[in-house]
Amino acid sequence: MSNVIKGISIGLGTIFVASNFYTINLLSKKSTLPMFDLPVSKYSTYEIQADKEGYRILHRMHDPRIIASMETSKKPAGFLGASKALSTKESQRIAGEKDVTVINGAELTAKQIACIKEKAKGESTGQLIGTSVATGTGLVTSLSNVPIVGWFLSGFATNTARREGGKIGESMASDFNDC
Repeated sequence: MSNVIKGISIGLGTIFVASNFYTINLLSKKSTLPMFDLPVSKYSTYEIQADKEGYRILHRMHDPRIIASMETSKKPAGFLGASKALSTKESQRIAGEKDVTVINGAELTAKQIACIKEKAKGESTGQLIGTSVATGTGLVTSLSNVPIVGWFLSGFATNTARREGGKIGESMASDFNDC
């Protein structure tokens, strides 16, 4: 019985050591293509073309998509509504936004601009607080101590806290400023 336990222990130890060397080998291989860490925002767009000779980046930090709609309706007009008058209403709005409508040609109102700024400030502050809470409470440190996947878990926890903090901060700024 003792020899069986020793055999199993040696076999598991060998597998564990081999898996660690394999993981280190995978992590040490570098890609021949360049890596990019570009700033990201809700309205940013990127176009990256990379190959072994070089790369080209087209980046727009604030590039919201505008959705336009035109509504035509017939309304009663004239004496006792006997004739019909055509009424056309054109509107534009930023894709993904609920209450941001572009009026006056293609210009936002002062209130809409102020709301967008306040939401951005709230999101930024929320992201900062979310990251601080994740790192300050010891969550990231304790997750990084998990063998083999600790680096992934700590990064995932930090990113999740940042993202959720940004959502909460944007929502709070929007509610506080009546946007």
